[in-house]
Amino acid sequence: MGESDTYHIRPNHQQKFRPAVVKECIREIVRERLSGVQYNPEEVPELTRSLADSVKDKVKNSGFDKYKLVVQVVIGEQRGQGVKMSSRCFWDADTDSYAEDVFMNDSLFCVVAVFGSYYY
Repeated sequence: MGESDTYHIRPNHQQKFRPAVVKECIREIVRERLSGVQYNPEEVPELTRSLADSVKDKVKNSGFDKYKLVVQVVIGEQRGQGVKMSSRCFWDADTDSYAEDVFMNDSLFCVVAVFGSYYY
């Protein structure tokens, strides 16, 4: 059997989803793209899609090739309110994980979560 005929049901240590690395990817993109941006409800849908695509691409390029990624971005107007976000997933605690980050300025808030699920 050749190397391509084998299946790995667990990632090796270097390929494992690392929330700290993913959180840094999120933080870098969000700070770069949203610093100084004012909330505009007409622009938020496109901005949300663009941020999600940018984060997904950066995380994929960080070496998490064998992971199915789900990126969730929520942008809202900052008016001093509180926001809670929750999620539920059915996954393998040994291989799957998530990372999240929150950005706020005077005009808006942004919550980004990236869920990584290993597939073989």
